[in-house]
This record gives sequence, C-alpha cells and structure tokens, in this order.
Amino acid sequence: MVDIEHFITSLEHTPAILQNLLNYIPTDLYKLRRLENKWSIHEQVCHLVGAQAILMARFKKFETEEHPHIQSYIPDAKRPHDYYLQQNLEAALEAFPRLRSQLVTMLKGFDDSYWQKSGTHDAFTPYNTQLLLTHTLNVDHVHLFSIEQLGLTKPGLEAEIMTLP
Repeated sequence: MVDIEHFITSLEHTPAILQNLLNYIPTDLYKLRRLENKWSIHEQVCHLVGAQAILMARFKKFETEEHPHIQSYIPDAKRPHDYYLQQNLEAALEAFPRLRSQLVTMLKGFDDSYWQKSGTHDAFTPYNTQLLLTHTLNVDHVHLFSIEQLGLTKPGLEAEIMTLP
C-alpha cells in the first residue's frame, strides 16, 4: 500500500507553498492573462480554492457509497468567461488554509479500509480512493506550476509558458 500519510502531508503544505510562490510575483501580474484563452494567476488561485468543495465531496462519496461513480468536473457553460476574475482573491487566499485543513482532517480520519475502496470515473480508469488522493495532489501541482509559469516567466517569453487551463 502507498504511504497515504505522505500524500496527506503534501496536501497539508499546499497553502503555504502557494503563499510563498505568490510572494515572488508582482501583484500587477495577478489578473493579467498572458496567454490567449488561458487563466490568469488570479483565476488559477480562485479555481484551486473553489475546487476544495468538489474534492471533499468526492472523498465523502467514497465514504458513504459502495463503488461510487465520480463525474468529471465540467464548468457550467452559462458561467461568464471571467467567473474567477470576479472573485475576491484575498478572500480566497484567506479561506484556503481553513478549507485545506478541513480536507486534511477528513483524510486523516479515514481508516485503512477506506483507502482500499474502488469506484468509477467518467474519464479515468481504474479509479479508487488512492487515485483520488493522487489526483488531488496533482491538481495542486498543476495549478502551482501554472502560477509559477505565469508569474515568473520573463516578458517576451510567453511562448515558453506552460499552463493549464
């Protein structure tokens, strides 16, 4: 079995890693969309924080259902293109440690049998609680990497920036 505690500890540190990274990025870059059809730093952060509720619900679904089906995250098509830009970044950054702490506390409360549960997912196969945990950590990493790329890549090198979405 994988070392579940290692993954949970990594998740626990994301808010501090995010804040440290943001300390290096000029605030005038936060809302700048450096790449066409790609999110800004502000949007990356607000999405990461907003995704906490989705992730918690997925973990709880495994707790309450036998072999649950997890639907892919698809943003509401009616949502404005600047949905995350309209959100308050400071409030999101303030909420993130608390929301992540709630997730970590929940994860630490699961016993060994929880980490053996399987389910299905619209886009992934196989799918189980361990893969959901890995996916959650990967979501952190992809957004942290995107923020780093958007905030620290020198002007004029936009073609070198790698970011999702």
